[in-house]
Amino acid sequence: MPAAILRSMRPIVTGLAALASLGVVLSCGWFATMELVLRHPDYEWRFLAAAVIVVEGALTFAVLEDLVPVAPLRWPLAAGAFATGLVGWWVVAEDLSRPGLPARPHFEGYLLIIGLALIAYGVLTIAAMVTRRQP
Repeated sequence: MPAAILRSMRPIVTGLAALASLGVVLSCGWFATMELVLRHPDYEWRFLAAAVIVVEGALTFAVLEDLVPVAPLRWPLAAGAFATGLVGWWVVAEDLSRPGLPARPHFEGYLLIIGLALIAYGVLTIAAMVTRRQP
């Protein structure tokens, strides 16, 4: 019985993971662009991290939409999604730990949204890659 439920949920999880990967590509692409434009102190490492997540999200979308072969990228993308989910967790924890939450000027609401999106992306991508059928 659990195998039948898993098979019926596979298209839903795959679709949600593809949608989450597009959201991550757009939000982290925006963040990377803003880092390059604004050039806050130490912007280089934040730009690089966002660019890596954009590439990972684009590869995930390509795999989930069967645009590239699944087999060689399945487990590296699952590991990358785990790391991205941890980065999202760290972003949310850092944002919520700022003094004067949430009405003070140090609260960065966009970081909270991007962090939650990274967590959702990580969970959905891992679920999609683990339940993905072998070609």
